[in-house]
Amino acid sequence: MDGSLSVITFNIRNGRACDGGNSWPFRRRWVPAYIRDLDADVVGLQEAFYNQVVAVEKALHGYERVGVGRDNGRRKGEYCPIFIRSERLTILDHGAFWFSDTPDAPGSRTWGNTLPRICTWALLSDARPDGSGGLIRMCNLHLDHADADARLRSAELLLVRLKEWRAVSPVVIMGDFNAGERSPVLARLLGGEAGLLDTFRVRRPRARLVGTFHAWEGTAGGAKIDHILATPDIEVLDAAILRDTVQGRLPSDHWPVMARLRATNPTADGSTL
Repeated sequence: MDGSLSVITFNIRNGRACDGGNSWPFRRRWVPAYIRDLDADVVGLQEAFYNQVVAVEKALHGYERVGVGRDNGRRKGEYCPIFIRSERLTILDHGAFWFSDTPDAPGSRTWGNTLPRICTWALLSDARPDGSGGLIRMCNLHLDHADADARLRSAELLLVRLKEWRAVSPVVIMGDFNAGERSPVLARLLGGEAGLLDTFRVRRPRARLVGTFHAWEGTAGGAKIDHILATPDIEVLDAAILRDTVQGRLPSDHWPVMARLRATNPTADGSTL
């Protein structure tokens, strides 16, 4: 065992959308099993209503789930849940905040976005088979699809939280950013003050066909708007956009994104060995 963690972010398309044969009532028969078979240690989903969360949870045996509905901090509205393999990772703390001027107020939205936008996080203890390991924080978000200023202000709030988190552990931030690689949001988060790395580009710097949203077309072009970002104290062993079909069927209107990561050995007090 190399001590790595497999992480997947996947926008599964909200279950209330009218997508004909791609609507959730048809996909729910097989998409949860598809997610299970990806065999990741950590899975972050976006656009999942409660019934979708439960369907995936039932398929993922041996995982714990954190996350709440974005509308009221309970079950209402879309979730950004995180599923965590309990044999490998222990949840020490978890929570959520909203991208607004009142981030601890469930359902809040103050920056021009018409929908609440949320970030779910979990602080985990990584029990590696070789007895090493330490702390790592996983975060899963979905930024606004329509308002560029709301996305940028969300990135600024994320930087505030990131500064606090990095004093404790390495950090992974995944999700549907609704922002491409050349966007102001990614420019703000990558390198510089934030110091985050795009895990995909670490391993595949020259890749050109990197689109992650395909609008049920199954194409590879367009922008990469689904990302897994990591602090520099995390080694990126592999990364990929998973363009899978199952018997000719598309699992979502987004492709999942995968990264295989290994944190440098952070101790319980947050220092690095």
